[in-house]
Order: sequence, then structure tokens, then C-alpha cells
Amino acid sequence: MWDERSRRIQILAVIVIGIILTLIFRLMWMQLFQGAQYKKIADQNRTRQITAQAPRGTIYDRNGAVVVANRPSFAVSIIPSEYSNPQQSTPLLAALTGVTADQINQLLQATAEFPYTPVRIKRDIDAATIAKIEERQDYLPGVLIEAIPVRQYVYKELAAHVLGYVGNISQEEYAARKDQGYHPNDLIGKDGLEQQWETVLRGIEGGRQLEVNAVGEDVRPLGNQPAVPGHALVLTLDANLQKAAEEALHTQVAASRTLGQQAKGGAVVVLDVKTGGLLVMASAPGFDPNQFASGIGSREWNQLLSNPNNPLTNRAIQSAYPPASVFKIVTSAAALEMQVTTPQEVFDDKGVYVLNGWSFYGWETKGLGKLTVADALAWSSDPVFYELGNRIGVDNLAAYALTFGYGQATGIKLAGEEKGLVPTAEWKQATYDEPWYPGETLIAAIGQGYYLATPLQQAVTAMTVANGGIAYRPVLVDKVLTEDGNLVQKVEPEVIRTVYLRPEVWDIIRQGMTAVTTRGTGAAVFQGFPRTVAAKSGSAETGRGTTHSWFVCYAPAENPEIAMAVFVEEGGEGSMAAAPITRRVLEAYFGLPGKPSLPTTRTD
Repeated sequence: MWDERSRRIQILAVIVIGIILTLIFRLMWMQLFQGAQYKKIADQNRTRQITAQAPRGTIYDRNGAVVVANRPSFAVSIIPSEYSNPQQSTPLLAALTGVTADQINQLLQATAEFPYTPVRIKRDIDAATIAKIEERQDYLPGVLIEAIPVRQYVYKELAAHVLGYVGNISQEEYAARKDQGYHPNDLIGKDGLEQQWETVLRGIEGGRQLEVNAVGEDVRPLGNQPAVPGHALVLTLDANLQKAAEEALHTQVAASRTLGQQAKGGAVVVLDVKTGGLLVMASAPGFDPNQFASGIGSREWNQLLSNPNNPLTNRAIQSAYPPASVFKIVTSAAALEMQVTTPQEVFDDKGVYVLNGWSFYGWETKGLGKLTVADALAWSSDPVFYELGNRIGVDNLAAYALTFGYGQATGIKLAGEEKGLVPTAEWKQATYDEPWYPGETLIAAIGQGYYLATPLQQAVTAMTVANGGIAYRPVLVDKVLTEDGNLVQKVEPEVIRTVYLRPEVWDIIRQGMTAVTTRGTGAAVFQGFPRTVAAKSGSAETGRGTTHSWFVCYAPAENPEIAMAVFVEEGGEGSMAAAPITRRVLEAYFGLPGKPSLPTTRTD
């Protein structure tokens, strides 16, 4: 019996010793190999790390005026690791903020990998909401009020399509930028310069480390790392000229509607001919990017999306239209350079041109009489350019169009630029399985048919003529600066193409364009204007019984400084809708008084 008891004691001793050794081994393992991990957990249990959102870089116009800044605001945020009672807290927080419980849960799920980073539930809250949350803090563990910067677009709709806006980062954007330090709850540039210069404008986030007690209450600060603001942008844009252009555009769109036109909107583009810098890029209708700064509501977003006039579309670069008679600049260049005509040849515009038994009418059915190429440009004679197009041929015309930059993106640093369309016989066969007909060449020669161009491309064409063949890449940013004003980057002018024509060809084109405003289709609008302006009007038939209005120019004609393209979608004839806008913008640029009278008869 004693042997049995001894054996049991030995077994028990082995078990006890085994347990003790196991505990000793486990303790050694935890201290030696997992000590750092448990220390981190312990520190996290007694400290709170609150990230500080960095202010985005300020955006200035060319004259130093602030056009985009940041303003202080407050946000309701949740620290997931301290959000201990979501069943009770989430419905209460939803009632106080107006954010649904489902949305709060979705935000928390999306940020689950960052348990100590505040999740911003609602930005830009008012004082009343702050007071309500602070009064109920005992029922909202892990909920705090953060002071954060909110993007402020100082002049609201002014240059909205250029500046763009910020919004919540999408899943795709987060996946692409996760390694750059972005969080699922961050704001990011969504359009315009905010999007294209995101990495420059975004600063470096900072943070505060606080010691907290067992219930998550702040005890004392442990450290502070200030956020670093993003770099500033100095634009080529002139805010005053932009404002004048937008006002003129909106006024004329309204006036065209009173005259029975559809007038859905339009665009104005003004370029510095010596650098390619954009002084103006206006698109109407517009929108207020401040709506997006703190999170746009679904109702406001749907209103913007459902608006038939597409206010979110930048018509200057994201929509392409028939270039109309502005394209006659290219046709003139091709005809003169190919020597299928001469500057001295006289054509007889009888109001109609007949080819293979088909009649093609001009805008003036009574005819414009005897005209040279320069005269035909001044009066925008369709029959003369029908004849020139017939002599040039479709593919030669397309080759010259490509040389001028049609059918290609300009390369401006904005998203969504359309490249337009330059048709050829081969293109039509491949696209429509149809041959190219001779009559289509006549239509192409006056910028109708399949040809498509953006207002920016048309402005670049005017710049090319002004510079005798040199075209610069259009740019919107002149300099990048630090917060303290130190230079980070200077954007230098870049020549994107040179159109080589004989000097006498350029001279004829310039003569014809200058005559547009002195005795041609734009003379009524520019009567008495104290500067010489070289221009070309255009009226593009839509096929729906409406007409797009075009007017391009450069000025002063003898020593060009700026080139401009004005477009009014379904606004009527070029000299009736787009030309008055052009004059108003030129008056603002040159500091001149006065307003033009609207012509009452069609002149192209």
C-alpha cells in the first residue's frame, strides 16, 4: 500500500514540476521574445495617439491673390480601440450628427486596420452639435471632437473646373496610395488641380500623444508632432480676368436664351502666347466646390449629376465640337502652302458651290462677290473654302490639321482632356464601312462634318498663328512654393510643336484674321475698339436645328500678347454670341471701358 501511495506522490510531483517548468518557460518566452510586443500593447492601453490632419497647400493666382485656402473647423471622430459600446453609442451618435448608423458602421469597418487613428464621422460640424456631443460624453466612449482644416474656395464658383475639389478617398484610390501613408478616412483631390497636384498639395500629417486613464480620459500630454502643410501653387490664372470672362459668359448665355437659342453653356480660354500660360479657363455652367469640402450630401450630388447642362463638365477641355469656320485657318494654310492657290487669286462667291450636280450653299446665299483668300477669311466665305477643300483633298487637309494639333490632346495637366477628331478616308472606311465622298471634303474644309475640337485646341490654333507657327503646351501652374515662400519648382514654357509655313503664308492668314474685326464678320462687334484684334468667327451646325457659336482671336494683332477662344454651346452664330464675350474679355485685359452692341443679322 505504501508503494502505491509513493508512486502517486511521485506522479503528482512530476505534474507539479511540469506545470512550474511550463510557467517558467512561458514567462521567459513572454519576457525575452514577446516583451516588446506586450510593452507596446501596455503603452497603447495607457496612451492615445491622435493624428493631426495637415493643411493642404494654398493656391494663389498669378498676382498673389489667394483663391484656395483652408479654414478651421471641427469634426466628430471615433477612436475605434476606445469605442467600447457601439450598440448604445452608434444610434445616439447617428441621432446627434445626422449620419446614419449604417454609414458609421461602414466607416468603422473600412478603417478596422487603424484602431488608434480617429475616424472622422462628420466634418465641419456646428457649435450646437459640439455641445450636444460633449453633454453626452459619458454615453459616447471613444468619441471626440477634433479641430481640423477644411478646404475653402474663396471665390466659390470662380474657376471651379480648374481648381477642382476634394472628397473622401475611394477604395481604389486607397489601395493605390496606401503605401504613401493614406488612410481609408482621408480626403483626396478628386478633380482639377486638386487632383493633378495631389502629392504636392497634400502635407505631412502630425499628431499628439496623450496619457489616458482606465476609462480613456486624458491625463497628460506625452508628445506633439506638428503637421506640415502642403506646398503652395502659384497659378498662371488671373482671377480678375477669370471673373470678367465668367461674368461675360453667363450674361451672354442668358442673352442668347432670350433670343430663342438653347444656349446650354460655354467656355472661354485665354492663353499667354509667349509661354502657354492660361490666364483664363472658364466653363459654364459651373458649381461651388465648397459643397465637397466637408462632404457633399447625396441630394446635392444627384442634383449636379442630373442637371441636363452638365455643370461638372469642363467644356474647355472635356467636350469636343465641330470647329466650324475657325478651321478655315487650317484650310487656308494648306491651300497656300501646297500652292493650289495664290494670295492673288480671285474667287467669285455666288452663294452656292456646285460639285457633281450637288449644290453646297454658303451662309450668305446672295453671294459675297469677288474675294481673295484673305478676303474669304475675313468674310468666312463658304464657297471659296469649298473650292479650296476640293483642290486640297481630304487626306492632305487632315495632315495639315494634325500639324496644327487637331486630333491630339494638348497635354494640359488636367484630367479628362478630349483629343477631338481628324477624319480621313481610311478612318471613315474603318469606322462606318463606307467610302469617303467628294462632298464630305467640302464640308470638312469649313470645319463641319466629322471634325471635332475643344475650345482649348482652338485657342492653341490662334496662339500658333500669333507666334508664326510656335505652339506652347498650355499650363496652369507657374510655380510651386513652400509654406514659407521658398521656390520648390518653376514650370518653364515648353514648345509642343512648330508649324512650318512660308512667311508669306502666315502673312496672308494674319491679314485675313485682322480684317475680320475691321471689315469682316466681327466688324460690328469690334467697331470703335481701340486695339487691333486678329480673329476668326465660326458657326457650327449641330444637326438638331441649333448652332454652336465660336470666336477665336489674338491681340494686339501687330504684337500679340494673348490668344483666346470663346465658345457658346447652341448659342447661335459666332459673331452674335461668342464675339461679344470676346470683346468684353479683351476690354478687361486691356483695362478699357464700354460694352459692345449685339449684331442683329447673321455674319457667319
